[in-house]
Amino acid sequence: MIKQLTVTGRIIVNKYKKLSIVYDKDLLDFVSKLNFTITPLNLDNKINYNLLKESKGLIISGGGDIYKVSKKKIDKIRDDIELKLYNYFKKQNKPILAICRGYQLIINFNGSSVKKIKDHVRKSHDLKIINSKFINLKKINVNSFHKFGLFNNVNNFKKTGFHNDGSIEILEHKTKKILCVMFHPERTMKSQKKIFSEIIKFFR
Repeated sequence: MIKQLTVTGRIIVNKYKKLSIVYDKDLLDFVSKLNFTITPLNLDNKINYNLLKESKGLIISGGGDIYKVSKKKIDKIRDDIELKLYNYFKKQNKPILAICRGYQLIINFNGSSVKKIKDHVRKSHDLKIINSKFINLKKINVNSFHKFGLFNNVNNFKKTGFHNDGSIEILEHKTKKILCVMFHPERTMKSQKKIFSEIIKFFR
């Protein structure tokens, strides 16, 4: 039986002034390979929490900037939706994977912030992994598509993945099953097959 995951995507306003979610093909393929289907979300009304009861976890996807950076209304709408989902799944003790933009949203919500960073767009680099609960690896080569980086502590999270410039690319909640990664595990990259295996275990 295929299980459900709740997955966020880019928010757009169509010609009828209705909100819609757009998913990148890489993200759809990623969810399918994890052997999940996506729980439907209705953005024009309040979130239907009854639908979310069947969902096994949450992916807060990447793509674009959070409202604090962009100051765009559409990003504020997306942030509000994703934070409501984050709080719901956190309360339910279900696994949450936050990717790139999702990573930045969560650390901002928890009182920390990112700053501009150089040489992290359309690159690949190694991360050193230390004392991770969710990733049983010591080092991984990952893709990089972000303009902002984290260098300080985040309330209730521990730092487990490090770039050699000192930026933190993997965070894990100290007590909840919440994994935040600055790279994109859904984007095909040979070296990231190892991380994919760890994410399969994360959502079990």
